[in-house]
Amino acid sequence: MADVALVFPYFDDGRSKSFKFPPLGIGYISSFLKRHGYSVKIIDCTFRKMDEVVREAATSRVVGIYSMLSMVDTAKEIARRVREHCDLLVAGGPMPSAYPTKFLDIFDVVVQGEGEYTMLELMEAVDDKGSIEGVKGLYLGRRLLERIEGVSSANGGLYYTGQRPLVKNLDLLGTPDRDSYDNDLYKQYYRKNFGYTMTSMVASRGCPFSCSFCWRPDYGRIYRVRSPENIVDEMEEIRYKYKYERIWFADELFIANKKHVIRLCEEIISRRLEVLWECLARADLIDSEIARYMRRAGCHKIIFGLEAGDDRTLNLMNKRLTVQQSRRAVKTVVENGIKAGGFFILGYPGETNETMLKTIKLASSLPLDYFSMTIPYPLPGTRLYEQVRDRMISDEWEKPSSGYDHRLLFKHDFSLEKLKYGMWKAVTQSRLRKKLGPFYALVKPWEWYTDYRFKKMS
Repeated sequence: MADVALVFPYFDDGRSKSFKFPPLGIGYISSFLKRHGYSVKIIDCTFRKMDEVVREAATSRVVGIYSMLSMVDTAKEIARRVREHCDLLVAGGPMPSAYPTKFLDIFDVVVQGEGEYTMLELMEAVDDKGSIEGVKGLYLGRRLLERIEGVSSANGGLYYTGQRPLVKNLDLLGTPDRDSYDNDLYKQYYRKNFGYTMTSMVASRGCPFSCSFCWRPDYGRIYRVRSPENIVDEMEEIRYKYKYERIWFADELFIANKKHVIRLCEEIISRRLEVLWECLARADLIDSEIARYMRRAGCHKIIFGLEAGDDRTLNLMNKRLTVQQSRRAVKTVVENGIKAGGFFILGYPGETNETMLKTIKLASSLPLDYFSMTIPYPLPGTRLYEQVRDRMISDEWEKPSSGYDHRLLFKHDFSLEKLKYGMWKAVTQSRLRKKLGPFYALVKPWEWYTDYRFKKMS
């Protein structure tokens, strides 16, 4: 019997060939607990079946289950099925952090925010080395409170132990427990679908910007970085010990501190580390100097959160970005030999047919190696959520049974069918531009017709 089972409740149904990565959050917690003497097993559900997961989780004293918006139902199902087989049931991740009451009807405890030190102190309290109510960063449910003398519940049957400060020195956390990941299965998946292998890591936590749609109850807005030496140590381990060919930096904002990124690139170059890597960046924080450093250090692709092709829409999002900056950033990285990607949102509240068509045109006309377009998802705790709160249909996202993996969570000014058509139009225009090059003018009438059809849709 392990002391702790940490469960990542995402099940791949085989419908989409999207990028999939091992769960870094519970990987960090696992390695941190192991360093302090606890036995831990990671249960990554990605390539597994529900019954197998439940059987394995039920053999641990403490079961911790991660949850984000798309995993609420599966997290709760696993929790219900292991409820009677473990001593303590813990929820963690973005959704429990933001909405603890949604989980404490099943779970005993919710870990809010960063979980490494909180889980360590919780385990020590479970082992009678302290009081659970004295561990900062926890929401305690009614079931657990009944067992604690002298502590009464409040706020609908839960008790908050107080906020835990963010970890300042990320180097102290170590690296994720990669030995416990299904590395061979991830490599097989990438080889089959993309022709190379790739895994993820992080060089920083937090983001100082405040986009209206962005939700981060885990790592907050205080930006913290690991030292360049510490980052490259992990990159070497990924490349040479685990034999991955590429690395995806899953940071919310990889380029926030130009000097730090240049120091990191210099460290990679000095060690002659041969690995391709990709990252996220803001378009207003890239320039030719940093792009040259990143290219020399092995940066293969930079994906920008461009979001919209209209300045007014960008202002609605509090993006603090302009379309001109977006165009310049993509041009800069491409000219320096780095592939560019972009994320876009179609149908943000307050948009019109004209602003959405501008976004479709920008996404399909930029020299992007890759772009993704989605509809707006109002996540709890965001300004977007507050803006459409009275129009919400559901607070939880469930994967549709067929077709596009999109679902409107609020009563929108435009139909889901129209937004899907716009996304299809953007992808098709992009493919035609790449295929036809200077002869794209030949299909301009098709673009005008689809513009007209898009406007006519409700």
